Amino acid sequence: MTESSARSIVLQPLEISPDRMESLCSRLNDLAQGIGVEMSCAQVAACIEHLLYVDQINSYINLTRITDLEDALTLHILDSLTLIPFLAVEQFSFVDMGTGAGFPGVPLGIITGQHGVLLDSVGKKVKAVNAIIGQLGLSNLTAVHDRLETFAQSHRAEADVVVARALAQLPILLEYAAPLLQRGGQLLVSKGNPDEDEVERGRKAARLCGFELYDVHSIDLPGGYGHREIYDFRLLHKPSVKLPRADGMARKQPLA
Repeated sequence: MTESSARSIVLQPLEISPDRMESLCSRLNDLAQGIGVEMSCAQVAACIEHLLYVDQINSYINLTRITDLEDALTLHILDSLTLIPFLAVEQFSFVDMGTGAGFPGVPLGIITGQHGVLLDSVGKKVKAVNAIIGQLGLSNLTAVHDRLETFAQSHRAEADVVVARALAQLPILLEYAAPLLQRGGQLLVSKGNPDEDEVERGRKAARLCGFELYDVHSIDLPGGYGHREIYDFRLLHKPSVKLPRADGMARKQPLA
């Protein structure tokens, strides 16, 4: 199926029993409290509904390889929520780089209520996320189909916060994020267990892109679902290279 021929996204009513919904909401609320994130009942329900719509669409558009809802509670929703305790400001606009099925952007928008752009280069994923955003009434969020380099050309220095998970290595993410952020802006990157080489190259790229590494937060996801290193960068200086570079250069010829 090509991007242009991808079928329209028509969301069907969610088929889930009240007991099952209550069980999922209770589980997510417990998980969120475990990492210090407080959620209202409406916010918990919205996060679960997002996940259920992703599961529904996943039957005909490949949005995620995680198909078990119990696994997805942790590996999608909770993994997204781990960024929230480390946000540097309460009022902000954000960009989610490579949103995929809407993670972490949709949970971040649900919990904080802040305005966000959920960016992805795959049109059918963007179409799916926009359908879910509309169904959930999340007027603060918009999914956009574009390459990061191209988007940065017309939206330079508009974001206060940029977030990313499971997208690319640190040098590439730093290069993508720098032109999107205002001076003083924050980049939060969630990684699994990056090796020392990636981290060192990330530090070199950070200097070239005008970032300073503010902190690194270590989190173990409950239930043996894995480890996360959350890198907190701040854009404090003018980059020493002209950004964004041409499409594809960040991956083909990384700065470090």
